[in-house]
Amino acid sequence: MRSGGFLLARYFRYLVRFKLTPYGRVLVLLTFFAALGSITVEIPIYQLFCALFFLPAVAELVGTVLRPQVELRCQLPDQATQGVPLCGVVEITNQGWFPAFDLMVGLFELAAGVKQLHGSRVVASLRSGQSVAIPFELLPTRRGRCELGPVHVHSTFPFNLMRFGGGMVTLPPLIVLPAYQSLDYVDLPLGMRCRPTHPAPLVGARGESPEYVGNREYILGEPAVRLDFRAWARIGRPVVREYQDEYSFRSALIVDTYRPARRPVADQDSVEAAISLAAALGEAMHLREVVVDLVVAGPEIYLFQTPHVGTRFDSLLEILAVTEATTTDPFPQLVDHLMQPLEGISSVVLVLQDWDDARRAVVEWLREAGLAVKVLLVREAASTAACPRDEEWCHTVSPQLVLAGEVRSV
Repeated sequence: MRSGGFLLARYFRYLVRFKLTPYGRVLVLLTFFAALGSITVEIPIYQLFCALFFLPAVAELVGTVLRPQVELRCQLPDQATQGVPLCGVVEITNQGWFPAFDLMVGLFELAAGVKQLHGSRVVASLRSGQSVAIPFELLPTRRGRCELGPVHVHSTFPFNLMRFGGGMVTLPPLIVLPAYQSLDYVDLPLGMRCRPTHPAPLVGARGESPEYVGNREYILGEPAVRLDFRAWARIGRPVVREYQDEYSFRSALIVDTYRPARRPVADQDSVEAAISLAAALGEAMHLREVVVDLVVAGPEIYLFQTPHVGTRFDSLLEILAVTEATTTDPFPQLVDHLMQPLEGISSVVLVLQDWDDARRAVVEWLREAGLAVKVLLVREAASTAACPRDEEWCHTVSPQLVLAGEVRSV
């Protein structure tokens, strides 16, 4: 009995979500009310019921006979940005003997954070052996890893009452990167720790290459490969090329996603604002050729150490995209996780949700270790009365302004 009820519920879900078009659902509803009124054949509404019942029966018969037989290929990027439409294309080839009519593309199993735009594009007819490309658009409204499910290509011929599936392509999960507003100015403290003697080498994406600064006279015993023969011939004495290694500074970006369970659900905006601000800071630091080590204090303390300044900024965004809020405060254990990774770090930027004793202890430990510290409290000013407002290294940022893209400097 339970399996029968499950199958019935599954078939009903199939009818509502895929099989019936919006016009088909209206027709079924009208047929149901006509059936209630057709108590006897003497009443004229009985004829209306027969007509309404006959129409979907004809549509089912014709649509089944002319069901499209197609081959599909789908192109869709594997990343998107929150709030920015994402475009994909489905290439359809008719492999059947008959023309395919009223072909459409639909995604009926999208995750809650993604919706399809302009899903009513129709290819009126497609002859046998012919191909056509149908574009579709998705709008991700929530960052993270989103399941898209399969892309269905179906026909609504005839009458646009029912869908008759011609094929589907399963899409991989979509990584939705957080939306952020680029910062015009960042007062980034670089600090003096690890600065003059052993800074991090500046290595670009094209490989390691020291910068050429000029020529000087040859000193006996130097490698011959450094000789500049053109300059030697020009001035009449041996000279060598002189190079200077380029260096960049390494900074840590700590993101706090702690949201106590007692806070209202609406307070989730502060977490999203903190992640958005962290993404903007990461971009600004990347453009200034600062090597960024990301520390996410979420459900688990996650450390992403950037090997060099040429590392793709998208790698940092991908981590922030899947970062979740936590109801367990990670800061009491944060110092133990930071002792070794902070070797070679000259400064730390902390994006916090609020200010308390655990966060004060972490900041004091960082400052005592000789690091330059900048604290950004992503909270309304009224909720951060205990924060050290008089300190130049601590600033309060409104989450509403961050999400609205109105914070342009920090």
